[in-house]
Order: sequence, then C-alpha cells, then structure tokens
Amino acid sequence: MQTIEYIETLNISSSDLNPRKTFDDDSIKELSKSIIEVGILQPIIVRLSHYKKSTETYELICGERRWRAAKLAELATVPAIVRKMTDQEALDLMITENLQRKDVSPLDEAEAFMNLIVHREYDIQSLVTRFAKTESYIRHRLKLNDLIPDFKHLLQLEIIGIGHALEICKIQSNDQQELFNSEYTENKRNTLWWTLPTVKRLKLDIEKSFTLKLKDAAFNINDTTLDEKAGSCLTCTKNTSSNMILFPDATSTGVCLDRSCFNRKKNTHFERELERVQEEDPDVVVAYPGHIYGDDEKNVAAMKKNGVPAVEMSWNSGWREFKAPEMPEMPEESNYDDQEEYQEALAEYKDEMVEFEKDKNEYDEKLTLGEYKKVFMVAGNDKGSIVYMQPTNFKTAAGSDVPDSTDFSAQQIKELEAKDKRNQELTFEKLYNAAKDILNNSGYTSIPEPISEKEEIASLVIMISYASTDLNIDLFGEKNRYNLDNKRKLNQATHLTEDQKARVIRSWLKRNLDTSTPNDLISEAKALIEIAREKYPEELTKADLDLQDKYLKRKGKIDNLIEEIKSKKSEKQA
Repeated sequence: MQTIEYIETLNISSSDLNPRKTFDDDSIKELSKSIIEVGILQPIIVRLSHYKKSTETYELICGERRWRAAKLAELATVPAIVRKMTDQEALDLMITENLQRKDVSPLDEAEAFMNLIVHREYDIQSLVTRFAKTESYIRHRLKLNDLIPDFKHLLQLEIIGIGHALEICKIQSNDQQELFNSEYTENKRNTLWWTLPTVKRLKLDIEKSFTLKLKDAAFNINDTTLDEKAGSCLTCTKNTSSNMILFPDATSTGVCLDRSCFNRKKNTHFERELERVQEEDPDVVVAYPGHIYGDDEKNVAAMKKNGVPAVEMSWNSGWREFKAPEMPEMPEESNYDDQEEYQEALAEYKDEMVEFEKDKNEYDEKLTLGEYKKVFMVAGNDKGSIVYMQPTNFKTAAGSDVPDSTDFSAQQIKELEAKDKRNQELTFEKLYNAAKDILNNSGYTSIPEPISEKEEIASLVIMISYASTDLNIDLFGEKNRYNLDNKRKLNQATHLTEDQKARVIRSWLKRNLDTSTPNDLISEAKALIEIAREKYPEELTKADLDLQDKYLKRKGKIDNLIEEIKSKKSEKQA
C-alpha cells in the first residue's frame, strides 16, 4: 500500500526530464480556485532528490498542474506519494501520465511518443498496443516532430490547426521555412487580406509549390546512379508512395517531397542525356520551346555558344508537340456504391480502350513512317525529355510557309554539320589538355637540349602577337593591320624569313622592355639600354654624355651644400 505524505510545497521542484513543456495559465488559475475550495483530491508523485541543509527536497514526477496551482493558492504543503525510481522509470511514468491526459497538446504527445521510442526502445506497434491508438495516429503524431520551430509556435498558439500542421510537416524543413516566410510571418498575418487557408487549400498549395509528381520525372526514378546517396526514388522515404499511412492518397509512383534531391537527379540526367544524344543519336533534334525566360534563356544561350546546335521548335516556328495517346484507367469495383454504376463505368472503359488502341496504332504508324521529329528538349517543362514534334502546316505571322519535313531536313543537316564542327573542337581541346599534362608532368622545362625548331616556332607564335602595325601588314595584309587572325599565326610563324623572324623578335623585345618605371624594372631597363647602345652607338653615346654632363653639374651643387653644412657643424662644436 502506498503512503500519502504531506510535503512542503517549496521543497518540491519541477523535473528537467518532464517532456511536457507547455501549461495553460488560465487553466492553472481555475484549478487553483478549485483547490482553495475543496483541496487536492489526487496526490502528486515525487521522488527524493537530495538533502539540502538537512532538508529533504523532492523532484516532481506526476501532477505538475496540481503543484503549480497549489503554489498559486499558497498552500504550505501538498499530498504526495514518494517513490524510489530510476531516471528511465521516472521518464516512462511522466510520458505515460502526459499521454493519458485529455488535454494533452499534439506537440507534447509527439515528443512523448518520440521519447518512448528513443529512450525506452518502443516501436510503432508497441505504442499502438499500449495507448490504444491506430498506427496512422501514432505515425502522424511522430511526424509532427519534423515541424520547424516557427510552425510549432503557431500550432501552440492555435493560429494553425492540427490538420494544417500535419500537411506542413510532410515537406522538408527548408521548404517549411520558405512557406512560413512567404505566408505565415507575423507581418503577413497582420495584413487585412490574410486568412488561414483551409486544410484542403493548403494541401493543394503545398503540392503545387513544394512537391513533384514522380510519374512526370524526365529521369528513370529507379536509377540509383543519379544520386548514389539518395538511391532509387521507389524506395525513398521522401516518396509519398513509400508510406501509405501518412499519404493515403498517394499514387503508385508517388510524389517527391525533396525538391533539392529531385532537381539534382534531373540535372544529372539532363547532362548525361544531352551528351548521349549528341554523340550517339544524330537523328534526334536538340531543341527548346518558344518564349523562354530567366535561367532557361541563359542556359540555352550558353549551350549554343558552346556549340550545342539547339533550335526553337514551337507553334510560332511551325511545330507542335504530338503526345502519345494515354491509356484510360480501368475502374475499380470498390470505388462504386452499387454494381450498376460499376458496370456502366466498365462498359465506358471498354469503349475508351477501343478508341485508345486505334489512336495508338495510328501514332505508332506515323512514328515508323518518320512523320514526327524526335526531339530532345533542353529547356521548358519537358527539359531532359524526348518528345515528338510535327509540322503545324500553317502560315507564320509574317506570312511565310512554315518548314515542312524536307525543309527541316536541310536545317537538320546544317545543325549536324555544326555539331560535327563542335566535336572537332572538343577533340582538339582534349588533345591540347593531354599535351599540356604531359609537359607539366614530364620535366619539360629541365630538358638539357638546345631549343628545337618546333620550340623556336612556338616562341615566334607568341611574339607575333606583339608585331608592329607595319609588320602585321607585311605578314597578314592590310585587312589585318590592327586585328590579327589568331588561326593564321602558327602557319605564318612556320614560313617566316630570317629577316621577318628578326623583325618579330625585335617587335616583341621593344614591347616587353618598354616600361614607365625603369628603376623598378631595372634589369629590363638596362637590357633595353644595351640593345640601343649596340644598334645605335652614336645616338646613345650623345644622349648619355648630355645626361652625364647635367648630372655632374647637379652633383657639384649638392656636394658644395653638403660641405657647407659639415663646416657649420664643425664651427658650432668648436
């Protein structure tokens, strides 16, 4: 039998272990009035904490509302049952008591369930059995722990309801923060036009802005190589179809709740497919839709600059997408209230299937005959996907006929030729990088041999860029006196006469030894002086003598001033 003791109220303290963090001040006040009138009917549960100045102090395990109300009512003592228990036993009792309260908050309940799983090694089924809740209820409460602090606060204040919170907690924390910042901040809520959306409206908004239907993904959702850490979308925990209890309305393929992961996979797939299409599938046209903006516009421009032969294929340019017929969905008997309705739906489905088979055969035949163009889209909603286009057979706004398949063949040949040109450029770039790596890693600069003919020509290629205007005219013609065609430099360097080589080297020396700060670049300055002394001795000797004469006169004046200062100093010291 448990003994009830009366313990001084001030010798009891709240426990840090208690998972319950929120208390309603109004309800505490009401309970305090009741305690003043009739007393505490049910004792609290405590455990001995420690001795403090010969006084026993206690840690509160169960009954914190009664204890808080007793302090408010200024009761000197409260009835209590003292139990000896470990931290784990105390935590288990606290959680159990909190979960059995009628007024337990959803967040407290969520944290309590998580505590039992983490600290007491419960699992979902054992929680279902112990607390007589459904598996769906337990899982939804546990999911509330994923709410960001901002939304937890709104739920505690009852600004949003449990239905809203259960929808919000399903998306990633960064997406929750974006949603909060855009719609739920205090400033937003204080505007005249702000209203709390219905749960249904919120769910639709979240699906539109923060989730992605996997059935529409351009990539293979079972491809584990797109993101080795994330793995297959089919088994991912962020796919709604992997948890039908939390997402009972999810489709068989599901919806992705992690936009950043989805976009990483989409981008990896796009880069692979673009490379594959260009290298392995010359019949596929690389294209983009009309009216592209922002990042799409910049990306397409960059691709074109890098040699990707992308063309616009839209209604305005004479093309429209031809989609494959969609197979009708077979009705499920369980979705109908009576057999008659189900049979009517089944008959309608059979008629739709006949029409589908007809359209599918026609579509396949046109594909076989080449009436459609196979297109890889590099922008827009279909980015990274293969679509099929057909001519619209109408006149453009300018009045000209749109290209038919023959016209398009010529355009396609032009694009393929451009693609081949880019392939040549890429091959050359790779060869250059291979040669550069070899020179960097093979000790080229330490070769103990005289400069070879190829090295001399390479030096001249660099020096030609510094050729004077008259030399450019001599080497490349009047048209290139100012703008030198880089592609011609190597060929010209290979065929220079000895006189032209000398002129190239001297133009390079003159340009590179020219400086406005000769005292800083003193070696370069002295080298230029010595060249002038060798090639133009009389002129430089005359300039040198004139400058030396002026310098000596100035030096004489300075020396005299120094002697005067020294003389005056000696006189003062004497």
